[in-house]
Amino acid sequence: MTSTFEQLAPEMGLTVDSARGMFSYRDQYSEVVYRELITFAHDEMPDIHATDGIKTTLLGVFTRAADDPIDKYFYTGYVSTQYKFIGNDDVNQAIRDAITKAGTPIVTENTLFYNAYTRMRNEILIRNSHNISQTGNIIPVMIVENSYNGTKKASVAFGLAIEGDKVRNRLIFKFRLGEMSQVHIRSSKTNVDAAIQSYMQVFANDIVDMVRLSFEKRLTDDSLFEILGFIEKVSKKKRDEISQYLSEISPVAQEGQTPQLPSCWDMFLAIAMYSTMETNLNTKRILENAAESCLVIPERMANVLTNLENMKQQE
Repeated sequence: MTSTFEQLAPEMGLTVDSARGMFSYRDQYSEVVYRELITFAHDEMPDIHATDGIKTTLLGVFTRAADDPIDKYFYTGYVSTQYKFIGNDDVNQAIRDAITKAGTPIVTENTLFYNAYTRMRNEILIRNSHNISQTGNIIPVMIVENSYNGTKKASVAFGLAIEGDKVRNRLIFKFRLGEMSQVHIRSSKTNVDAAIQSYMQVFANDIVDMVRLSFEKRLTDDSLFEILGFIEKVSKKKRDEISQYLSEISPVAQEGQTPQLPSCWDMFLAIAMYSTMETNLNTKRILENAAESCLVIPERMANVLTNLENMKQQE
């Protein structure tokens, strides 16, 4: 027999108030409340319709920041009663535990919220960095994402934080390959631990080669125009900004010489810098995918990320 949302709610970490048809969760970041939705009915209506007062299979979603007044909730949409909830702090703590088990201290966390606290992105920087002459300091990052409105399954992905002369402030980038979703985070701690340990090993062994190969490979005219053309479909302004940034970091050609095309690494930096600053999550993801396509990823590193991707597809 299929369990109802109310029966599953305690297992998902939700507090149940059956009398109100209410399910809630609160952590250090925010509070979310789910309310059963019922069709409108009123005692003073002159007649009664058969569909008045019917309980639906939908739950209204209300959110507020943890430090907001207790009556300041925002209605942010609805989810089905089939929705699988996981709290932001629950998923973050699962990844913190896995990182600690791998024996690598956490340097800092950068937690971002979007759409009235319905979407979360937590960038966890880990102390296992490389200093590379071509670019500066490169730090491994675990990027945790979650939503309270069903628009994004809880997931953890692998990425890089970059600090150096060519980067304004700190750049944070997420790999598309290797992302693990909610099924593995909740049901198999072993999978999460193994995935993070695999990435840390790849980072230690192959990240320098990835930067070197990407720095040594030059874009062709065709590939440069193809990448910029793709970005222009997202935003002409971003295309112009990225082109301007590339011209700033590229060496000035001597008189009579043909200007040198940018390296794959410089193109990656240019796109990733603007994806870091992007506040629209869909645009951010498109830019991160475009940046990843510029990298020359060593075969061993690509194999590890692909294996993690295949694990995700087997859910």
